[in-house]
Amino acid sequence: MEQGVLQLTLAWDGKEIVSAEIVSTRPMLAGALRGLPVARVSEIIPRVFSLCRNAQDAAARLCVQAARGERAAVDDARDPTLAVAIEAIVEHLYHLLMVWPPLLQKPYRANRIQEFGAWRKRLQAVVDAAAAAALGVDLSNWLNELEAPPFADRVAAAAVALLPQLSAAEWAPLIEHEDFATLPTFAGQAAETGVLARHAGEPGVALLLAGGQRVQARLAARLLELRWLAAGLVEPSRLSALVDATAIAVGCGLARVETARGTLLHRIEIAADCVERYRIIAPTEWNFHPQGAFVREMSGCPAQTRDDARIRATCLALSLDPCVPFEIRIVDA
Repeated sequence: MEQGVLQLTLAWDGKEIVSAEIVSTRPMLAGALRGLPVARVSEIIPRVFSLCRNAQDAAARLCVQAARGERAAVDDARDPTLAVAIEAIVEHLYHLLMVWPPLLQKPYRANRIQEFGAWRKRLQAVVDAAAAAALGVDLSNWLNELEAPPFADRVAAAAVALLPQLSAAEWAPLIEHEDFATLPTFAGQAAETGVLARHAGEPGVALLLAGGQRVQARLAARLLELRWLAAGLVEPSRLSALVDATAIAVGCGLARVETARGTLLHRIEIAADCVERYRIIAPTEWNFHPQGAFVREMSGCPAQTRDDARIRATCLALSLDPCVPFEIRIVDA
């Protein structure tokens, strides 16, 4: 199945980006699962999603377990929490080491590629809690020397609200209507999910938010979360906050997984051991909502040239971290 793309169109008047529009060609996989045996869900989901594969797999398995009234495995090799945490660590390292420094044309250590490769190799080799704890100590020590890339930004428009951290049980009554998966809202409004929503209360991040520096705040929050996850490898009880699930009714379950990109929700309804209805609410649908964080923060953003407009849009999009490629088009306002 094609992964689709986000088409980001900016209306530019020569001085600022007047408005932004998003068109998503991302296919809705969930509808294709309808009518399939439930056993196929845990086979198909990891094959289709190349990004956040472990998180998607965990969400699929946990919502099925909840719908069937089965207790989720939390103390054996099937526990998904460690895999979800390691996947998020790799994502955060990739952005902080590989994506942002060259994008911002800042002084760049030539060995960053080797450092990222070495950490990814070690992380992917972890097989149990003991190995995770040993690696967590090393990673925490190394992270003491890592800083968030500096980015000068200031949001001109009022930003969207940050999505609160809710459990699966708290989410259950909020996602009943059919179009929630494609146009999710909280309290009737678009909202932002991800590292900023999870760490907005940290003093350094809060200070950046107060100054309107939301891209820089996201970078700072990404580094904070990376350190939190590294500590979680040493103390696994911390990581329980990443994953949970709840039975909504007989044959209906909901799972929540906190990914590097934000809150991921899977909801399933089962009839005769087949999928009657399936919904996936991914972070991209929140952050690239037609009235969401990208559109709101782009509107009124100063840009003296088309190149400047493109760079600012690219940085904002990457800070919101979509799970599909994006294309930027600039038109005259």
